[in-house]
Amino acid sequence: MEADENLVLDNEAAEIERMKLPQEEKKPTDPEEEDERIARIDFLCSGCEMHEMVHYFGRKPPFSLAIKYPEDNYVMRDPFQPPPPRWHTKAEYYISLGAKCSICAKTVCKDPGCSFYYTATFCMPCGQEKLKNWPVEAQARLRKQLAASKEDKK
Repeated sequence: MEADENLVLDNEAAEIERMKLPQEEKKPTDPEEEDERIARIDFLCSGCEMHEMVHYFGRKPPFSLAIKYPEDNYVMRDPFQPPPPRWHTKAEYYISLGAKCSICAKTVCKDPGCSFYYTATFCMPCGQEKLKNWPVEAQARLRKQLAASKEDKK
């Protein structure tokens, strides 16, 4: 009978309140904070100083199905395409703007005057420095790219 005495409640509402689990603090959610379509990663090319906000940095953008880059890339959704409906899993158009130089880690865009890709991305100064260590075909491609970028600057 002693156990039953402990169950006698004087104030039922207070006892129910005491037994509830603590609730998580709910912060007001801003719809813009939850929208993955808003670009939040800053991209600045060290070569041409192109500045852009991008949606993703990594190898497998979630908005492109079945694409996996061999190195981390700065990727943005195509700003000229409408977004697909949220309930469809559909690949979106996207633009890969650049990557980090595999030697000096400077951020460079894909412009031929700023970077060169041969097994990894190289900024032009590092590419010129490593040129003599590459196969003849890669050397020829880089020299051609350097000549074209110098011609474009004229």
